[in-house]
Amino acid sequence: METPKKIVTYPILDDPFAGAVFLYGDFDAPNLAICCAGYPDDHEHFIPFARDLAKKANCLVGVTCLPGYDDREDHPYTACKPEGYSFDEMIGAMQEAVKALRKESTYKKGTAKLTGIFHDWGVLPGVGYTNRALALANDYMIKDLCPDQVVLFDVMGPPHPETENMPIVRKDTLYEIFVTLTYRIVFATAFGIRRFVSKTLAQVYLIPNMVALGVLRIGPTLEIDAKVFEQRKVPISLDRMIYMAYPYFNMFKAMLFPGPKGAFPELSLPKDLVKTPFLYMYGTEKRIHFHDRRAVEVLKRENKEGRKSNAIAVEKAGHWLYLHQPEFCLNEVVKFVSDA
Repeated sequence: METPKKIVTYPILDDPFAGAVFLYGDFDAPNLAICCAGYPDDHEHFIPFARDLAKKANCLVGVTCLPGYDDREDHPYTACKPEGYSFDEMIGAMQEAVKALRKESTYKKGTAKLTGIFHDWGVLPGVGYTNRALALANDYMIKDLCPDQVVLFDVMGPPHPETENMPIVRKDTLYEIFVTLTYRIVFATAFGIRRFVSKTLAQVYLIPNMVALGVLRIGPTLEIDAKVFEQRKVPISLDRMIYMAYPYFNMFKAMLFPGPKGAFPELSLPKDLVKTPFLYMYGTEKRIHFHDRRAVEVLKRENKEGRKSNAIAVEKAGHWLYLHQPEFCLNEVVKFVSDA
């Protein structure tokens, strides 16, 4: 792992040092970016992208991860909440990470342009935090935390419910629904067993089920992503990997017991995509794509009509598209960040 210029910590709930932002680039750069991946990533996989983005876009880039996903010597994952973190807590942690990043910027205090870059499960707290910040944009305490633009990798929620001329798209096939639910149930169940029964039994459960997903070819990813996972510089222990599955467990809880506004009311794109443009990129080498097809068409329509937002399919890439096609992904993001 390339040594960051600085590592700053931030609070998550009542733990003042639970979160960490790894910083790359110039502290006086006119652009800021916060990067956060999802399952099963800590900071590692985003660091090459962050390092290169800092250089090419004149940007101070902060790499963080979901609460409990890192395993630092000063704060191991075993010190985190055993039940994991709610989506509301994940959104709050993202806001604290942005505060920590903004505090380190020395560029005309509070005026550096901010880009949120979120991957996989990082998309949910990233977009949730974005929508909350936009809703409170008139509050001077929140205003400089609002992203000016957002990049999403691999996962995207629905368009804003008030989107005009909502695109008509095909529905998921039974196969797509089956694959999507099967692997999520496996991870959620493994976490539930670890949390409420036994760590050892959770591992005994997960191993044959993961093998079955691969043998039966009903996992969402292909060999292109398996190679990336196997080449991790710091391998993830099986127990840690199961703990990191808490979002899957909490997802089913939210679906079974949704609030008055639904299970994930803050996951949609913002209504005003001119004010807050979104770039969505996804790899084509996957069995299942985790995006709302209407949102993809909305972003493509924005681009065709001459506005900044867009959705781009990346060939010969899968879940970790910014590692499979680093130059292409980096150039598109640099262009998006640099475009006024």
